[in-house]
Amino acid sequence: MARRWLGGLLLGPAIAAAQDRGTSVSSAQQAEAASQQDGAPFLGGFLTETRILYPLAVGDWEARGEHRYEQAEMGVSVRYQHRVHRDRWVDIYFYPAGVLPQGRLLEEAKGTLEGVRQHGGYSRAEIAPLRGYAIATGSGKQRRQLPAYAVSMSLQRDGKDYSSAMVLLAKDLYFIKGRFSAEADALKPARVQSRLQALMEPLVRQTSLFSTGACWMPPPIVQVAVPDDAAAGNLMHIRREDGLRTVAFADRVEAVDPEAPEAKAMQLMSMSASGRWIPGCHPPEDMTPEVPATHREIRFEYRAPPERSDGNTPRLHGRRTGVG
Repeated sequence: MARRWLGGLLLGPAIAAAQDRGTSVSSAQQAEAASQQDGAPFLGGFLTETRILYPLAVGDWEARGEHRYEQAEMGVSVRYQHRVHRDRWVDIYFYPAGVLPQGRLLEEAKGTLEGVRQHGGYSRAEIAPLRGYAIATGSGKQRRQLPAYAVSMSLQRDGKDYSSAMVLLAKDLYFIKGRFSAEADALKPARVQSRLQALMEPLVRQTSLFSTGACWMPPPIVQVAVPDDAAAGNLMHIRREDGLRTVAFADRVEAVDPEAPEAKAMQLMSMSASGRWIPGCHPPEDMTPEVPATHREIRFEYRAPPERSDGNTPRLHGRRTGVG
């Protein structure tokens, strides 16, 4: 039986931007600026490929299908069904974000809610204040706190009342958004929100995103006869018994032998120290990750837009179909 989507969300093109923190700011800005100078767009330039590995089951929720949107920047949605309450569905959206500046995630959340108000087709839309929180991922040195926003809503369409909720966050160059709606008689808005958050946290931890493109920017390895670890701006160096072999700087790696394993290793190690490494971006050779039996893979290959196009699609205001 066909069901109407209860979200009415407004999803616009996501634009890559620099992170507003530490040395990553200048590096991400440099990468994007260089991409723009070369005429390369965000999709098909800064990002050329993406692999998303999402879990087939999370607790009582089971993945039941995918929908890939025609516009590349709209990404894909995955629908999860509750294995006990078969009339309950959650839609998870993955769409490109780039490297976000401070406040961009909140802007995206507010824009989505404005789309619910203006273009959702509801006769009534009562939206609670956005609540910011964090979702912890990884462990040890890989542990991260991902900022997220959650909100509950009371909606009415065609005389029917619904409780709805949204969770939005960004991970590894992508927005991840969850929507869950249920009839108001079955669940109150606060309960819908809490259940959506309870699903999103393990789902985000179990989801892996790999991308490549101009976002992958290791420093060049330059051959020099005598590297100097006393030179201004050096980040790290490797010295062997026969003398100094490799010195890393923010914009280059100087090595006696550019093809030596330590030069290649220093090139990768210096990316984090110099802010060149962007979480979620990987070298092209890493774009064939192993897919466990518990997961499914989605592949995106972004092509540069036609000439005379900036690669952005106008923001969409129309409603979609489906259940959220």
